[in-house]
Amino acid sequence: MHISIFVYGTWGDIRPHVVLGMALQKAGHEVQVIASSGYEKWVRDRGLGFYPLTTDVNTFARENADLMDKGFISQLQTLRTRIAPIFTQMGLEVMEATRDSDVLMTVEFGASLLLDVIKANKLKPIFINPAPINPTRESNTVLPAKPGWFPFEGWYNRLGYSVLRQSSWRALAGGRDSLAKQLGLPKSGYKDFRAVVDTAPALTTVSRHVFQRPSDWGDHWQVTGFLFDDDLDWTPPQDLVDFLAAGEAPVYIGFGSMPDSKPRATTRTILDAARQSGKRAVILTGWAGLGVDDAPENIHILKYAPHSWLFPRMAAVVHHGGSGTTASGMRAGVPTVVVPHQGDQGFWGRTVKHLAVGTDPIPRKKLTADNLAAAITEATTNHTIQANARALGKKISAEDGLTEAVKWVERYIANQTQSGAGET
Repeated sequence: MHISIFVYGTWGDIRPHVVLGMALQKAGHEVQVIASSGYEKWVRDRGLGFYPLTTDVNTFARENADLMDKGFISQLQTLRTRIAPIFTQMGLEVMEATRDSDVLMTVEFGASLLLDVIKANKLKPIFINPAPINPTRESNTVLPAKPGWFPFEGWYNRLGYSVLRQSSWRALAGGRDSLAKQLGLPKSGYKDFRAVVDTAPALTTVSRHVFQRPSDWGDHWQVTGFLFDDDLDWTPPQDLVDFLAAGEAPVYIGFGSMPDSKPRATTRTILDAARQSGKRAVILTGWAGLGVDDAPENIHILKYAPHSWLFPRMAAVVHHGGSGTTASGMRAGVPTVVVPHQGDQGFWGRTVKHLAVGTDPIPRKKLTADNLAAAITEATTNHTIQANARALGKKISAEDGLTEAVKWVERYIANQTQSGAGET
C-alpha cells in the first residue's frame, strides 16, 4: 500500500507520525510524509518519502502570536478569513501529492479541509488522534465537567464531541470551499463530513492507563498507546550536564511551540516563580523565545533536549499540555504542571489533575508568578502526587503503542482492501 501521512503542525505533531510511518514502511508499505518544507531533510534522513508544502501554518502562528491573547471566537474568525488562503493552497498540494496514494493518514481535523481530496483521489482515510475525540457517552474530553444541575450525563458527553466537530468544520469553511471551487467540485456539506469521520478507522494514540477505550466505540476506533520519538543519537551539551550536576534536580519549564506576544514578561514571570519556590529551573526557549542573557545561577536556558533524556532528570515538568509533551512527562514518572494555551491542552491539564499525577492546571491567561510558584511547590513536595507519577510512568514505559498502532493500521487496510475487492 502507498500511504501518505499529512501533518500540518509542529515538531510535536510530526515526530509521532514519522515514527509510525517508519514502522509501517518497515512492515512493507511505501510511506510518504506531506508537511512543511522545513521538515524535509529530517524526514528523508529517516528513510521516508516526502512531499513539501509551500505554505506553513507554523510561520503564520509565530507571526501572529497575538492570537494567543484573544478569545476562542476571535481565533475561529481568523481561521475562517486570514488563514483560509494558506489552507486552500495546502489542500491543492495534498491533492497533487496523493494522486497515487491508497491511504491518507492525518488527524481528524485534517478531514475538515481535505474531505474533497479524499473523495476525489479515492483515498482510504485513517485518522491518528493524539487526544480522544471520537464520540462516546461514557466520558467527556471536550467540554468542562457537567454542571450538577444537568441531568443527562451521556447526552452532555456526546454534545461536546458534536460541538468540536462542528467548530472544526466551520473554522475551515473558507479554505475548504475555495479548494472545492478550484478543483471544480461541488461544495461538501457537514453531513458528508460526518459520514466520513463516523465510519473511518481512527486510532487514539494515548495510553490505556490514561484513557480507557469506551465500550460504545465500534471496532474501527481503538486506543493504542503513546507514540514516542526518543532521538537516541542526541548528545547533551556540556553546559547542561554541568548544570544538572551542580545541585538538586531542577524543574523544567517550557511551552514548546506556543508563540508568545510578550516573551520578556513571560520570562520574568517564570524567573520570579522559580525564585519564590526556591527551585532550580531549566527553561526552554521554544517558539515564544523565552530566556534572558544574564540568567541567575539557578536557571539554565535551553534550546533543545529530547524529553526522553531530560524529563527523568527533572523534579517536575511545567509545560503547555501538548499531547506529546504530556505523554513524555507521564512516562518519565515526574509530577506535571500544565499551563494550557489552546486546543486539547485543557483536556490534558484536567487529565493530569484527575490522575493525581500533577497539580490543577493554570490557564495561560491566568498565569502569574505566585500561582506558578505555588504549583511548583506542590508538585515537588506532595508525596502522593510524586508516588502516583512514578507508578504511572512505569505502566506507560511497559506499553508498546507503536506496535499496537501498526497492528491496527494493517488490519484496517486489509479490511478495506477486502471490502473494495468485493465491490468490484
